[in-house]
Amino acid sequence: MEKLSKHVGNRIRTFRKVRGLSVEQLGERIGKSKATVYKYESGLIPIDVDTIAKISKILKIEPAFLFDISFIKCETKHNIAFFDTGRIYTYYFDGRIKKVVRSLLTFHLSPQKDEIVASFYMNLPDFSKPEHSRYIYSGALSSHETVSYFILENITLPIETLVIEMMHPFQTSVTTWGLFMGLSDQPLAPMATKMLFSKISLTNKEIDDYPLVFTKDELRNIKDKNSLLLSIRE
Repeated sequence: MEKLSKHVGNRIRTFRKVRGLSVEQLGERIGKSKATVYKYESGLIPIDVDTIAKISKILKIEPAFLFDISFIKCETKHNIAFFDTGRIYTYYFDGRIKKVVRSLLTFHLSPQKDEIVASFYMNLPDFSKPEHSRYIYSGALSSHETVSYFILENITLPIETLVIEMMHPFQTSVTTWGLFMGLSDQPLAPMATKMLFSKISLTNKEIDDYPLVFTKDELRNIKDKNSLLLSIRE
């Protein structure tokens, strides 16, 4: 319980800072003292359900984002094997900085909304600390027989809506491919690139085995068809 309280406290601190609120301001809005909020965020005292609901409403997030319930298996209408986990590790190559960007998708079934809610922690130095991501997104997962869509709002930069389109693998696999479409901030412009999805965290050596940079066939498609068509499915 102590470990969970500390985890929830860290998440409250992260989202509070994202919303630009001080400890004192959050305390005033939930009817608690500044000292009590500090104790919540430090994990020194557990938080009751009513207070969690109030904090979530003020921070404009689903209560589950404070817990990051990624250990719950996610059920989908089509019982897709790729979704027998509550988290997916994602990778794409950013040509502006010449580096692979690592991010984390988490999702679970929300009984209140009867939908699969999702969060996306973008640009992570460490998968075990998603609250340290550069940008945090929240939204929902829409799953179909051959493809799934994540529609996510950037809660750090509200002007952006992110769409992640993921193809389901045709055979048993721990990885698959898709498209990542959002708003670039360097410069500010619409952008899209291909993204690798994995059910497990990949090492640098394993990542090197995947063509994160566009292949010659993909570049030819862009030139000939004026469309971004992925040539890789598995």
